[in-house]
Amino acid sequence: MFDGFNANKTFWTDSNGLEMQERHFKKFQHKMDIFKNQSLTFNDIAGNYYPIPFAIAMRDFTNGSNIQVTVMNDRAQGGSADLHDSNTIELMQNRVLVRDDDKGIE
Repeated sequence: MFDGFNANKTFWTDSNGLEMQERHFKKFQHKMDIFKNQSLTFNDIAGNYYPIPFAIAMRDFTNGSNIQVTVMNDRAQGGSADLHDSNTIELMQNRVLVRDDDKGIE
């Protein structure tokens, strides 16, 4: 993370290798009633994940800076930016194992 890097909750993902699509982080909040007087509020992170066939990018919008960070991958993944911390890019990794490593679901 760069000091002063500000992406304004905006990032780009490619559209099947054809062109980059501008995406904006959307804050969803859902309220779910559990019992009579109890409810649970949570943010919908899944609504901000997009398919990343080829690349994801973020640009700095402060003071006319020309800094851009682009991550190019070798296989299609899902990804997003600015979910938990600002100025971060997240990609989902598909783990395929020969045997169970006791770190999750088989």
